[in-house]
Parts: sequence; structure tokens; C-alpha cells
Amino acid sequence: MGTSKSYGGIKGNPNWSNLSRSATTTCGTGKIADNKLNNVAFNFVKLLGGSNYGGRGHSKIGGRAGIQTAQKLGGFLSDIKSNGFRSALSGIGFDYTGKNANDAVNYLLEYCAGVASSIDETAAKAAERQLLREIESGAKTLEELEKNFEEKIEEYGIEELLIRYYAYYIYEHLSIDLYEKLIEEKGKTATDNFYSQLKSYLIEKMKNLSRKRDLSKIQWQSTDGNTLVKNIFEDTFKSI
Repeated sequence: MGTSKSYGGIKGNPNWSNLSRSATTTCGTGKIADNKLNNVAFNFVKLLGGSNYGGRGHSKIGGRAGIQTAQKLGGFLSDIKSNGFRSALSGIGFDYTGKNANDAVNYLLEYCAGVASSIDETAAKAAERQLLREIESGAKTLEELEKNFEEKIEEYGIEELLIRYYAYYIYEHLSIDLYEKLIEEKGKTATDNFYSQLKSYLIEKMKNLSRKRDLSKIQWQSTDGNTLVKNIFEDTFKSI
């Protein structure tokens, strides 16, 4: 979890109070209604300027790092589908010698997200870590990791995996933005309960959002790739 105090000038944003208030009133023990969790997420989208503005990376508060990481991640997943897992890893400079699944996941994390020196970059990297750990699913060897990646790509498709990444990204931003404030005002038990249900809600909300786009001819590191991940991000925001 992050720290809201590190977020500095965000409190000057006119939509900050709505987000802060909705999270505070929603946070609590027991089952939280879906509409209340959705309201928190909706107020985050408003904080970024709406689905079109924030979803296309125009906000200074968040979005840009999420899009940049998603573009690299999408390219890697596409390379797995086209050329295989080992070829995809070799293509981004990974040396297999003496390496295990955890080494590969950590390398991919750094390749896609890089050094996190801002709040937005921290959220993007944490979101990628969550998705990669979900795909890794306890794999120890590179062979096991290869099997898991190929199965997840087959099960979800690249577009839906990126949507799951964006769901984690929204969750991580809200963790950084509000966690410390909620701990102080509502206590650890209520705060942890709120975030646990928020994560589950966002992942469930994003299920089957994929438009089943044809991604086979996308050059991921081109303008087309950048436009694609922005379109997916905007659609993710619009679903809230």
C-alpha cells in the first residue's frame, strides 16, 4: 500500500474531495455494496479528468505510466503468441543461464515498468507486478512459467490481460492515494477490508470487457500500439 501524504498537490484538484469523501464513507468492516465501490472508482476517473482525458494519458495525476507499461507488456505478450515464450524473453535481452521463473518475472517487471520515480510510475509497476504474479501462479522453473504464460494468453487473450492490468492499476493508484488517510480515520481492519473488496470488485467488473479486437497485425511499439492501449484504457474507464 502507498501513502497519501506522498501525493502532495493532489489535494488541490477540485475532484479530490469527492474521491476522498466517497472512500472514507465506503471504508468499513463487513460487506460493502458494489455501487459504493463503483462510486469510489468513478471518482478516481473524474480526478483524472474523465474517461477520455485520463484514459488517453492527458492527466498529470495519472495514466501516462500505466499506458507506457501496458504498451510494452502487450508487445511482450504478443511476441509470446507469435514466436513462443523463450523467443519473446530472448528478444528483450533476458539471459537464461542459471535463471528461474522468479528471475524472469523480475526482469520483465523492470523491462516494462522501469524505475519508479513518481507516484504514477509506482502504481504502474505495482499493477504489473500483480498481473505477473497472477500469471506466474507459483511457477518455479522457466518451463512452468512458460506453460502458465501460454495458458493465460489462451484463456484470456492479450486484450483482456491488459484490461486486468488496468484494473490493478486503478486499484494501486487508489491504494497510494488514500491508504494512509483511511488508516488514520477508519483503522487498519476497516481499511484492509475495503481494499480487499475493492480489488475483487474491480477485477470482476472488468471481466468480459474485451472487444475481441484483431491484434495480430499490431506493431506494439508504434503509434498504432500506443493508440490501441489508450483505447483499451479509455474503455476500461468507461466501464466504471
